[in-house]
Amino acid sequence: MINKSKNQDKTLLEILDVICIIISFIIAYGLRFGFKEAGFFNTQYGFIFVLIILSYLCIFNTNDFYSGIFKRGFFKEFVSVFNQNVLLALLTSGILFILQKSANYSRIFFACFFSFNILITYIVRQYFKIILLAYFKKSRSSLKTMIITTSEQAQSIITKLRSERLWEYEITGLGIVDKDIVGEYLCGIEVKSNWDNLLNVITKDVVDEVFISIPYDGTMELNETVLALENMGITVNLSIATFELNIQEKTITYFGDYPVLTFSTRVFNKGSLILKRCIDILGSIVGLIITVIVGIFVAPAILIESPGPLIFSQTRVGKNGRRFKIYKFRSMYADAEERKVALLGQNEMDGFMFKMTNDPRVTKVGKFIRKTSIDELPQFFNVLRGDMSLVGTRPPTEDEFLHYESRHKRRLSLKPGITGLWQVSGRSDIDNFEDVVKMDLDYIDEWSVLLDIKLMLKTMYVVLFRVGAK
Repeated sequence: MINKSKNQDKTLLEILDVICIIISFIIAYGLRFGFKEAGFFNTQYGFIFVLIILSYLCIFNTNDFYSGIFKRGFFKEFVSVFNQNVLLALLTSGILFILQKSANYSRIFFACFFSFNILITYIVRQYFKIILLAYFKKSRSSLKTMIITTSEQAQSIITKLRSERLWEYEITGLGIVDKDIVGEYLCGIEVKSNWDNLLNVITKDVVDEVFISIPYDGTMELNETVLALENMGITVNLSIATFELNIQEKTITYFGDYPVLTFSTRVFNKGSLILKRCIDILGSIVGLIITVIVGIFVAPAILIESPGPLIFSQTRVGKNGRRFKIYKFRSMYADAEERKVALLGQNEMDGFMFKMTNDPRVTKVGKFIRKTSIDELPQFFNVLRGDMSLVGTRPPTEDEFLHYESRHKRRLSLKPGITGLWQVSGRSDIDNFEDVVKMDLDYIDEWSVLLDIKLMLKTMYVVLFRVGAK
């Protein structure tokens, strides 16, 4: 969410600065008293360490050292870091003077500390900006954003947003509503839609958020469009200059320098999402160890019965339309995808998914590893990469996704998971795609870390007792 991004960036910078202070303090203490000297917390320097940290937090949160950080050049950044450390030195020394403790501490230590802190903080901040702007902004994890505006406003909006250097957002497309110039490029960004096909394009494209800035004259169905986008799970940032809406705005915030109204069906707590990712990383590492151990026994059986690749990979659609390769132990014959066309008439699933009892493409070993869910173990690699989560929604195939209606896309507003509500609710007994959609949307609407933990525990029960598997 845009309204949270600046606070999140500021908090991250604050954490990095504190880490720099800790490193600088250790180096200065080691140079002054020797690196073999341990446990400065047990000396009077433990007090000064805590004092410096608290003084820094006070200075950082009462002064605007963060604002404009991504616009600052090398020299201006150095000046900002230097000024911050001068204030830190003045506040710390002032408190020590009032407490009549200044004579107890080495001036050489303070000179080393502030010199190193200026240097280390400056270097870390430069890399902080380089990593976010050069790497993260272009990565799969950045928020892919479409700008919906008029041909007259497009250039000024793009120029202004680029000057803001919003590292968390990548502008991937334009929707021009006043004329049909689809396929053309404005300021290097492709025009992907006009007003008439806007919802259809967003349904099929990778879009996390949209920024809307259009004149409202009552002729365009803006209310319905915002609601349709919100129902897809897309976060909508509406320029506050667009008035006369009958929709209740969720948040008043900023997109760059533009005041906007932000709409979203579900606002996720950033801290909870970070915790979810940490659990995913730890769980995937453990899962990959189990995968290797189990693979030693399973691999020969798979390859002996059916020659071909050990690991089956298939393109699936993840969060908000991101494509990725999903990995499983191969449970079918090597030509299974080619044979699927001839079996479509025997599909037992109502909707866009394919399911068939006693599928002839499944090998004997495949039936066993499917029933025990061993075939899904390689997906822990997808979790470690960040394409999937331990718990989430079911990742559709590209064929399924291309048949989606706009309302179906909201089930992709969270990362897909190895397990989820669908997985633990008798997956083999479900024969209607809309039931899967409903479960996925229920999961998204009710999501919490605690719910993930409950579903993981329930998954263990389902796998151990083979509930709902065929």
